[in-house]
Amino acid sequence: MNLSSRTGRLTLVLLTLVITGCAVNPPQHGEQQAHDLLAQRGLTVSQTASEFRGELSRQQAVQATLLNHPAMRAEYARLEIASADVVRASELVNPSLSLSWLDVSSGGSEFSIGLSQSLAGVMLRPARRRMAEAEYELAVLTLAESLQSLALESEAAWYAVAAAEQRLQLQRWASNTALWADQLGERFAAAGNITPLERAQLARRGAEAELAMLQAERERDQARSELAVWLALAHDDWQVSAALPLPVSHHADADAIIADVLEHHPALQQIRQRKSGLQQQLGGEQRQRWLDDAEVGIEHDRSGDERATGPTLGFRLPLWHRSRGTLQALAAQQELLDAEEAMLRQQLPVKIRTQLNRLQQLHAAITSRQQRLLPALAAEVDARQKRVNFMLDGVFDLLESKADELDGWIDQVNSLANYWQQQVELARLLGQATTSHGGDSFDITAVAPANPASIPVQDDPHRGHH
Repeated sequence: MNLSSRTGRLTLVLLTLVITGCAVNPPQHGEQQAHDLLAQRGLTVSQTASEFRGELSRQQAVQATLLNHPAMRAEYARLEIASADVVRASELVNPSLSLSWLDVSSGGSEFSIGLSQSLAGVMLRPARRRMAEAEYELAVLTLAESLQSLALESEAAWYAVAAAEQRLQLQRWASNTALWADQLGERFAAAGNITPLERAQLARRGAEAELAMLQAERERDQARSELAVWLALAHDDWQVSAALPLPVSHHADADAIIADVLEHHPALQQIRQRKSGLQQQLGGEQRQRWLDDAEVGIEHDRSGDERATGPTLGFRLPLWHRSRGTLQALAAQQELLDAEEAMLRQQLPVKIRTQLNRLQQLHAAITSRQQRLLPALAAEVDARQKRVNFMLDGVFDLLESKADELDGWIDQVNSLANYWQQQVELARLLGQATTSHGGDSFDITAVAPANPASIPVQDDPHRGHH
């Protein structure tokens, strides 16, 4: 084979490298893939923008967060960066062009021209692209987890506002009851029918009730402001007046739940994806250390009437190091991922069992209060009302029974608020994007506030009678 034939073939190879060095299209499936992952975890991401005005449901609060929160822009931007890295990894390093013109002392001149391409860039391009694609898939998992985390934060904030609204209404009724008792106490004291100690106690309870209502208002406002941060709406024309849902009876198979979590938990999926990318990076580094800065090319020399053309090859001699530090770091990262996976597999079952037990205990307490305590308190108020009507008890006894009933309902709201916050925490542990649906709403209108029109304002003639 003559020199011109070899030169032509080498030129063809270099031309092919230039053509194949064109960048691929950036991947665009990541966003939809992340939404599909969320759908598998119980949450459908809406693509339709809405103003979200008026009554705001729990699902609407979550959708508002996913559509409007600034953190979402950052997460989608990170996915775009990973997409750009795939394009960057598919690109070849631009070839090098060298020119030289030398004057020969005996006369004439020598001219040379060369064209070279990085050998490592060519041979390792598929490996780099696979690593970049693995990082892109990891970015998809990270995006899904970020969306999931924001959704649960928004859901927890919605439960907090719903509880605060119901707590405030019940506390307002309880405070009014205590204030009416205080006002009646003032009249009874003026008539000399109660002792100074009893009058002071009624005044103290009225003041404490007023402070409790102010505290409930502050808690409602704080919960509303925290939810507003997650909603990221440009207006505040929304409210949460929906009642907290009651829990639904269910018998959880802890072993089956834990087995499913250890197979599909998002954190474990991310670790597996990172380990896969690390293995590809390790293999690429082992190959690259022998091809570092190696170049292949073609060179043409002309000296007078003589012409010379041929291939060139240049590479660094691996005398001082062979990427030992990089390989050591990659091995340490592999060990770190193994430790993180082992820790999750050890801690998740314990935390899930603990959380399931906690929810069962809360559920039992809520059910007992709903089925036994609240009806008993209502029956006590009803019986006390009848005794007051027959002048067997005084109005202060009736108001005290009513205050106890309202306190029982406030305790139930607090228990429900805690229950649903613990449900959000369980969803995090299970890798779910939303909490399980509750049962019937906890209707606080079932307990009527004390009616001042039914409370006698005249002096109690039986006060102090046995």
